[in-house]
Amino acid sequence: MKAAKIALTLILFSSRAFGQEALITLDDLSFSSPYEKGVFREYFSQNKTDGFKMFMASGQAMNESAIAQAGARFDQYTAGLNAEKILSKKNDRKVKLIYDDVHATFLRKYELENRFEDIFLNGYYNCVSATALYALVFDRLNIPYVIKEKPTHVYLIAYPAQERIIVETTTPAGGFVSINQQFKQSYVKVLKDQKLITAQEYSTGNINELFDRFYFGEDHDITLKQLIGVQYSNEGIYHLQNKNSADALQQFKKAYMFYPSDRLSYLMLAAAHDVFKERQSKDSVHASTLALLSRFNKYGITHDMIRGEYSNVVQDLLFNKGEKDKLQHYHKILMASLPDKGLKEDLDFFHHYENGRMLYNQARYREALPYFETCLKIRPGNHEAVRIFIACVGESGKNKQNAETIKNMEEYATKHPVLLENNVFNEMLGTAYLIEMRMGFAQEQPANGEKYRNSFEQFQTAHNEVVFNNYLVGEAYSAAAVYYFRRGNTSKAKAIINKGLAISPNNYELTTRKRMID
Repeated sequence: MKAAKIALTLILFSSRAFGQEALITLDDLSFSSPYEKGVFREYFSQNKTDGFKMFMASGQAMNESAIAQAGARFDQYTAGLNAEKILSKKNDRKVKLIYDDVHATFLRKYELENRFEDIFLNGYYNCVSATALYALVFDRLNIPYVIKEKPTHVYLIAYPAQERIIVETTTPAGGFVSINQQFKQSYVKVLKDQKLITAQEYSTGNINELFDRFYFGEDHDITLKQLIGVQYSNEGIYHLQNKNSADALQQFKKAYMFYPSDRLSYLMLAAAHDVFKERQSKDSVHASTLALLSRFNKYGITHDMIRGEYSNVVQDLLFNKGEKDKLQHYHKILMASLPDKGLKEDLDFFHHYENGRMLYNQARYREALPYFETCLKIRPGNHEAVRIFIACVGESGKNKQNAETIKNMEEYATKHPVLLENNVFNEMLGTAYLIEMRMGFAQEQPANGEKYRNSFEQFQTAHNEVVFNNYLVGEAYSAAAVYYFRRGNTSKAKAIINKGLAISPNNYELTTRKRMID
């Protein structure tokens, strides 16, 4: 198998390029705490929507008791805001009073890297966490709003159908994590390579402007649910910029659950690529990341790349290091996580074929047989797998009783009819019938001899293109004729000899016997 390695010289996209698919499910996620796991399960499995809990779930500084206390504090505060002196005001005045009061009560200091829980720990906030806070307050007070997402910033507009009152929690330049220049340059270069922008735009344009235009798209409205995704996306970028790709990937996965988009797909892909590239050990993380990468087919990750990477894993663990058990564990994790049926079958076939091939080359034929039998179940028409399987059957049968060999071959033929299309297999099975026929009559066990004579003749009729060894045909039919001749049944002895000559004309042994009887 040619090893097509994964590299991030990938097809990129504008935000308008593709529809969305469910790249990530709840089972793909790893959680930082039992609380976060429970909240996700409630939200996505039980449809229990609690925005406050969802924004708090990503934090790691507060335990469940502290979160409950923060929630009670928030509930008490919003209940107090229902005072007539605020809600009776005109919309613009009402929003101004709420804005000032919330800011004075909860928000003390702006910081770039921030989580929602920090508001309740020490009053620290950024545009995402503060926007979430105001959105939750407005929800409690039934004040209509939309959340606006811009490159590097989010903010609120209250009463969007009427006064359109802007609620800015920070300056537009702060609070929404910026992406480093190297990432932007790589992204824009691939836009040029994929002809989404011209070479002239690339050489003369502003990298930041081009990046913002294609990465973020136009300013647009997002929901509170999508804002949760923005918070997780921010946290992923914190990790990515600190060269912690594994944690970044986990946060991007969670972000995608709330805000599925091409932008987050690319961030997941970039992080997954780094995790896979940096992972030296071929372990469960390596396997599950390879399975995840296989989902990004429309973003440039081809099935040939995945097959090539798995080929490298098999070469390393099986042939270079002899770590067969470790490869088996890797394969199990990979198979459980691959979504594409065709790719899954390809890799499963390759895994069993290579394991079987190694054992075959070591002359461990019986151990190789189950691997090649699995290959035949997956790809019945693969001639090379059929060839080696038949060779293993022949070699492994050398130290077995002939009757046992026949039983095994008949079972194989029933399970894998493709074997009967191969005349090497047919000659082996027919030959085994002849040997057992000869032994039955030679040992004066006529019932056994007749059983295998009938089996051979039926088989030979069905596969009359197979040429069997003349010596074995002569030996088997002579043994039967001699048995009946000695018991005075000359007519049956002659009939058996004639049948043998029909199968093997001019057979020396049989023509000699015929002359003797006549």
